[in-house]
Parts: sequence; structure tokens; C-alpha cells
Amino acid sequence: MSADDPNQANKNYNKRLAQEYAELEDPLVKAQMLLDHWWQSRRDFEEELDDTYMVGGFQERWSQTPSYTKSTRDRDWRVR
Repeated sequence: MSADDPNQANKNYNKRLAQEYAELEDPLVKAQMLLDHWWQSRRDFEEELDDTYMVGGFQERWSQTPSYTKSTRDRDWRVR
């Protein structure tokens, strides 16, 4: 990296950005992105099912139940 070129950081950034965009054209990367999207939506769906419980015949959500203590059922506590 030369010290006399003030735009070297921008050039490096644009070069790296071009490499990233070129990588997205790879069919293997596209297939992996599709698989990742499918897997994440499946996990989100399972989390929605895991978020409910029955109280007196009514279906309640753990995330919408007021809690005064922090527990492992809190949405911001549990990380999958």
C-alpha cells in the first residue's frame, strides 16, 4: 500500500466489493444461500410453535406473557 495515494482505501474497498459480487454468481454459492434461507425459515417456524402453551383451553404465547423475572423462556434470553 503506497502512502502517497489518498484513494487507496477506496480502491481496496471497491476491489473487495467486486470480488464479493463475483462470488455470488457461483452456482454452488447460490444453492447454499437457498438452503440457508430454507433452513432459517424452518427454524423460525419451529420457534413460533415452541413459543405457545395452553392455559384453560386458550393458546398463549411465552413472548407476550408479562414476566417480572428473567428466565430461559424469554425471547431475548434464549439463543438457538
